[in-house]
Amino acid sequence: MKKKSIYIFGLVLLTSIVSFGLGFVFDKSNKATAQKKIFEKWEYGSINSIFYFEPEKQRIDKIFGIVEFCKMTQAGCQRSEIRYELDYGKFLKQANLQETFDSRKLASLKASELAFQKALSQLGNSGWEITSEPEKDFKSVSLYDYERLDNKNLLYTKTNTKAIYFKRLKNR
Repeated sequence: MKKKSIYIFGLVLLTSIVSFGLGFVFDKSNKATAQKKIFEKWEYGSINSIFYFEPEKQRIDKIFGIVEFCKMTQAGCQRSEIRYELDYGKFLKQANLQETFDSRKLASLKASELAFQKALSQLGNSGWEITSEPEKDFKSVSLYDYERLDNKNLLYTKTNTKAIYFKRLKNR
């Protein structure tokens, strides 16, 4: 009886070793996943600024907000703008407001919020994923100053403002 038990134990052990070995040989998922991770490359970007403009009374038919997106490259920041143009007349009608400085300022802030939403939508549709907490400060600036300055960072100080970071899988 003892010999039979040793024989059965040996047979079970041998079967287990062969099964384990065959599983390793024919399991391609681990190799494919490991190889795939080696070749994955990411692109990185950030939203650094969200602007709304101090509305000028003589130019109030369209009010817009701008979001600046920076795609990080080896050469530095590749900057792009996402704009949202708000029809001020429709805004006043929908909000049931009179035309005043405060209503222009409110419309400007709304335009920048909608520009931010548009930017998030466009970036998401392009494969960008948010990797940080979306906490932003909407900054009011003069349209004249914005249009004449190449370096938009000169328009405000970055206290209490955090960039929103993104990443996406790089196309080969």
